[in-house]
Amino acid sequence: MSVIRYCPLRDEKVIVAVNRLHRPVDYGVCKESVKESEKECPFERGREELTPKEIFSIRENGEWLVRVVPNLYHALSVESEKRSYSRGYFEYEEGVGAHEVIIENPDHFKKMKDYSLKEFRDYLFAVKSRLLDLSKDKRLEYVSVFKNQGVNAGATLSHPHSQIIATPFIPKEIREEIERKRAYYKIHKRALLADIVSEEIREEKRVIEKNEDFVAFVPFASFYPFETFVVPMENISSLAFLDEGKLLSLSQILQKVFKKLYKVLGDFDFNLIYKNSPPVTEQTDPNYFYKMEEFYLFYIQIIPRLYKLAGFELASNMRINPITSEDAAKRLKNA
Repeated sequence: MSVIRYCPLRDEKVIVAVNRLHRPVDYGVCKESVKESEKECPFERGREELTPKEIFSIRENGEWLVRVVPNLYHALSVESEKRSYSRGYFEYEEGVGAHEVIIENPDHFKKMKDYSLKEFRDYLFAVKSRLLDLSKDKRLEYVSVFKNQGVNAGATLSHPHSQIIATPFIPKEIREEIERKRAYYKIHKRALLADIVSEEIREEKRVIEKNEDFVAFVPFASFYPFETFVVPMENISSLAFLDEGKLLSLSQILQKVFKKLYKVLGDFDFNLIYKNSPPVTEQTDPNYFYKMEEFYLFYIQIIPRLYKLAGFELASNMRINPITSEDAAKRLKNA
């Protein structure tokens, strides 16, 4: 039996069809390996000359622990000018922006389940530092931070790394999510995600982990099997605004969540996405940011890539999830 669940945060419906979980798979599990050896990897310690000049680093005894460098194969460039053009009916603009790589760890083979608290904290501090720095560039309206782990998640290198792409516009999906949160706040005078968190904690059916500052749960209408949200307990609109204590709390909960995910799913591919509020910019109407710190909570989305999207998902932009959120959360909580 299948059900259709609604997610108010994303204003989308998802089909939960548990009978598809054990369907035959002719091509085996959607699992491939990135064919790249440690010796060939440009992110190895001692091979720094293979990357562009570093922008940021955390070092200990002269050795780097985390490095941030421009992406050699960047999608956008900080050197471009913010100009738009038209050619008859069509419009285009120069690809101004930023594209950076966070080399999270010098250990080529280290997975997030094996990160120490300090390694998580250093990684998150690097993310925070780049968010703050890029927000100073008034040409940029949104900073996207994400990690692709494994071929099924879009990774091309296996060395632990994340990426940052800063754009001169706010992407459509982010704009629409902001407006849903704004509309909810106008009616209820409360943040939408804060109400979702309160309900998840009250029910306890989908909560995986929590501490004083953060809660991790499988959303009620999860789009993907074992999809997990990590959300602050109080209204914080961006990871850039976390103090040292909350960075440590976030490190603790991420460490526990990834250990559980790996224990249940094995060596799985995933996307890790940071959903932060946009930085305040000169070209954006100041009214756009009115009360945003009250109605927009940042969150981290972990998407295990266990299955590839098929025809229906691509045709309708809906998802079919083969496991209920409650069952996924129970397995993770008990891991």
